[in-house]
Amino acid sequence: MLESIFGIPIKYEIWNKKISMPLYIAGSYDFRTAYISDKRCIMMKPKEELVTLPALKKQIVKIQEVDRVPIVLELRAVSSYRRKSLIENNIPFITEKQVFLPFIGTMLTDEKEPEKRTEKFVFSTQQLFLLYLYSKKKRLYISEAAKKLPFTAMTLTRAVKQLEDTDLFLVTKDGVNKVIESKYGRSEVFEKTKQCLSTPVRKAGYIDKLQVTSDMVYAGETALIVGV
Repeated sequence: MLESIFGIPIKYEIWNKKISMPLYIAGSYDFRTAYISDKRCIMMKPKEELVTLPALKKQIVKIQEVDRVPIVLELRAVSSYRRKSLIENNIPFITEKQVFLPFIGTMLTDEKEPEKRTEKFVFSTQQLFLLYLYSKKKRLYISEAAKKLPFTAMTLTRAVKQLEDTDLFLVTKDGVNKVIESKYGRSEVFEKTKQCLSTPVRKAGYIDKLQVTSDMVYAGETALIVGV
């Protein structure tokens, strides 16, 4: 793609300094050296989810302590949210449709992200979602959730994936730890997610409002939102 856009030759080689990297970095990316025209840089492609921006910046510093050249992220695609963060922090990246190489050139387009299907949460996803809401934390570590929820690692992985598929959550990595973070405030993400939630109520009855007392407790979706 770079050759077709900028019309300059690109040569790739093995990056032979990977052995000098900490294991958590060396094991998280595929590295290679790239010569773009006469500019040498390191291309690094995440093997799994990309880590958080603060963690990524620290990793880049570590890499550039070993090899002082520009670091370029190779990504399959990038959301507008992440693209903005990378550009604001001057972190070069390329995708199948976009290029941000401050030391050479830039071509940015609006990538059409895959449409997210709206479906009811399975039980484990709903439990993870509610744990996130009630935790009052901006970011929830899955390792922390695993200690509080009675699910296997595989079940939690599927729950995280279903949350990510709503396009309401960011799923990143902080070192080896997977993290979920809502793109919206708690009340807003609850409203946007209500259609995915299943109520635990199986039967409902009705009484006159005058019969409601302070001893009665909320139920259904009202009970879910009270703690948000």
